[in-house]
Amino acid sequence: MVEAETLMRQAGDTAEIWLKQAIDATEHLPVSEDARATIIAAFIQAAAQDQHTMTVRALAENGLLNKVES
Repeated sequence: MVEAETLMRQAGDTAEIWLKQAIDATEHLPVSEDARATIIAAFIQAAAQDQHTMTVRALAENGLLNKVES
C-alpha cells in the first residue's frame, strides 16, 4: 500500500507537470490572458479526469473493485 504522504507528493509533482504542459500548449495562442487561464484550467481538469478514469480502469481490470449490489 502506498503511503498518503507519497501520494500527496506525487499528486503535486503530476499537477506541476500538467501545468507546464498546459502553459507550453497555450503559449502562442492568440487569445486573451483570461481565455488562456480558462484553457489551462480545462487542460488540467481533463488530465486529472483521464488519470482518475485510468486508475479506476486498472483497478477494475485487476478485480480490485467491489461489486455493488442493489
